[in-house]
Amino acid sequence: MKFKMVSTAMPLRGLQALAMLSSLLVMGCSAEAPPLTQQTVYPVKLMTLEQAQSGTLNQYPGRVSASDHSELSFRVGGELTELAVKAGDTVEKGEVVAHLDDRDARTRLENARSNFNLAQATFERMRISLERQAISQARFDEAEAEYLSARAQLASAEDQLSYTVLKAPFDGVISRVPVDVFQVVSAQQAIAELQRPGSIDVSFQMPEQQVRRLQPQRSRNVRANGNTIAWVQFPELPDKRYAASYKEHDSNASQGSLSYEVTVTLPEPEDITVLSGMSATVLLDYGTLAGESAPSWLIPTAALVTPDAEPGTSVVWRYVAAADGENGDNTGSVEPVDVEPGKKMNDGVLVRGELSPGDRIVVAGAHRMNRDRSVRPWEKEGGL
Repeated sequence: MKFKMVSTAMPLRGLQALAMLSSLLVMGCSAEAPPLTQQTVYPVKLMTLEQAQSGTLNQYPGRVSASDHSELSFRVGGELTELAVKAGDTVEKGEVVAHLDDRDARTRLENARSNFNLAQATFERMRISLERQAISQARFDEAEAEYLSARAQLASAEDQLSYTVLKAPFDGVISRVPVDVFQVVSAQQAIAELQRPGSIDVSFQMPEQQVRRLQPQRSRNVRANGNTIAWVQFPELPDKRYAASYKEHDSNASQGSLSYEVTVTLPEPEDITVLSGMSATVLLDYGTLAGESAPSWLIPTAALVTPDAEPGTSVVWRYVAAADGENGDNTGSVEPVDVEPGKKMNDGVLVRGELSPGDRIVVAGAHRMNRDRSVRPWEKEGGL
């Protein structure tokens, strides 16, 4: 019996098509979803707001003087033969500052001493004679008067000689010396200015219009509490401020002007030498003294932004930390706060708005911020 072989093989083209279809099915099942786009987190430099000013910070040129100081001078005039100090020197109480020519004073002292010795000897003889009733009471009284007069003249001559030596009345620093050696000076002429370390004053002129708005009770309260309402800057360290408190203002206008002298006081800086007569700049929280209640904040100019969509407004971007546990890498967001720009200062601009002490605002890259932007506070790394 013969069997007929039937071929079950598929045509070559069919096999190839089947293989391709199988490959596509396998690839379709195993293909992964495209990766999600990772959100960008921007590092930002922040500034923490500390203390608001109660109104406007006004800027004034000022002059330094010592809070506790004395102008040293001689009680008598004469030629200055020795000047033992110069500006900046530290002196102790009783240390010699200057000498006058004392030759005339010594001559007067010798004459006074001779007259006193003679009057004293005469008085003793008259006293013994009176006890023996050898002279009258009137003659004794004359001798006693001559003796007392000679004694007074001797004491005066001794004082005159001592007045030719100028000594420091307390420990301190010589802030200025306006005279030169061998100069003829008069009585009470300033020879040197001595200031006691510890605190300094800075005085400046305030226009009459501003003085009229000062509230006396506020001024008294600020002075009594020692509140910081002013900051002083010195040319040597223009980026540093020294906190000061209000001390006083004159009740009479300065001669030849319609301005009044105002004085603030501050501890003597330890990182810079400040002497009487040096220049300074005073930033005064004028609103506290005048009763203006709207708070102002001094911020860097770069922190103030004008949105493109609202060219008539100004904002600062406040950092908002993520809720506890939401992010573990200190990532947060920012929100705009509408502010009203005020006076421009050397180191920033004053603004008013719904801000509070402790708020952290973006001070670098603020123009790139928006509501949907994720940020992270930038921290300076070691070695950078």
